[in-house]
Amino acid sequence: MFLSRLVLDRRSRAVRRDLANPYEMHRTLCRPFSDALKAEKEHLLWRVEPMRGDPVVLIQSHTAPDLGAFETGYLLDARSKEFDPQLVVGQKFRFRLKANPTVTKAGKRHALYDIEEQLEWLRTRLDRGGFELLGAIVSHTERLEARVDGKKIVLGIALFDGHLKVADAELARQKLELGLGHGKGFGLGLLSLAKA
Repeated sequence: MFLSRLVLDRRSRAVRRDLANPYEMHRTLCRPFSDALKAEKEHLLWRVEPMRGDPVVLIQSHTAPDLGAFETGYLLDARSKEFDPQLVVGQKFRFRLKANPTVTKAGKRHALYDIEEQLEWLRTRLDRGGFELLGAIVSHTERLEARVDGKKIVLGIALFDGHLKVADAELARQKLELGLGHGKGFGLGLLSLAKA
């Protein structure tokens, strides 16, 4: 896998368009992976980090991006590196996850806005994914409205920060690669780990 960190130039009209519409951001971020996406060898996860200055986008991919595919003036800086986590049962990490916590009732998906319900959703997803949640906070919530092919989409978004440990190394590796929850095309689901 590869991890890429893009610093965007807010002066760019395309950057401002993409920051205003995550679906457009997703389309832009797919360009450096177009060949792999056509060959169905790519599973792209990304997240716009909480802003303190220039916008930063993190991307996790199976293939290395072609950073020259971005239009001139879009990026201030871009770095990419190989990422091959060697997970071991009992390992502890700090984590960040921007996700769309939901529950399905009568066949329809409903966003969870209560913080306790969001944390329980997180605990359940991590348990199923080979991790044990040690502690977390919801550091930001928002309601995102976007249009995709003329259809209005509403997502309840929560930014989780906390600590976890590996309970099943193989399952945890799979979950890292696939991400958590729905809305991955909107920059959700990327689970980022750092040494505790």
